[in-house]
Amino acid sequence: MPGVALFAQSAVKVQEQLAEVRIDDWFDRILFHGKWWLLLAMFLFSVFVWCKTVDKSRLREITLYVSFIIIWTLVLDEIGEELTLWDYPYDLIPLFPPLSAIDVACLPLIYSLIYQYFKRWKSFFAATVLMSVIFCFIMEPLFVWIGIYQMFEWRSYYGLPIYILIAVANKFAVEKICGNSSK
Repeated sequence: MPGVALFAQSAVKVQEQLAEVRIDDWFDRILFHGKWWLLLAMFLFSVFVWCKTVDKSRLREITLYVSFIIIWTLVLDEIGEELTLWDYPYDLIPLFPPLSAIDVACLPLIYSLIYQYFKRWKSFFAATVLMSVIFCFIMEPLFVWIGIYQMFEWRSYYGLPIYILIAVANKFAVEKICGNSSK
């Protein structure tokens, strides 16, 4: 199958060129820019707050929950960016993940605080819906306005059920794994 091999070689070459362009752009335009510093501050603040507020007696359980959240946010953000539904013109690092400050620190912090403080399903769900509304209708438009997020074929309200589903599915999974459940 020479056609397949030729296509694979061509795709690899394009990927190499794209990576080179992204890295060059990151060094030339993004690194140490004001928005890069903002993302770094958000990242460090989130990590600091999480370390100070996490319930150490439930550390394994909450860390598992946070790990699932990080996996989902990274995967979904990568899919959305790859399909050009949205883009992140600024990031802490030049390549994957798409928006590490948000995907690896800010969102997991907020999700974990909800998971930690709202143990019962009813209050957890209500807090999750409130967080999802705030993210969809306040934070995402704010990030667009600041210029660290661009929406192409995406609307903020599309994310509402996704934010909720991520929280609910991961709480369910962690409770099944850890053997605890709340009413």
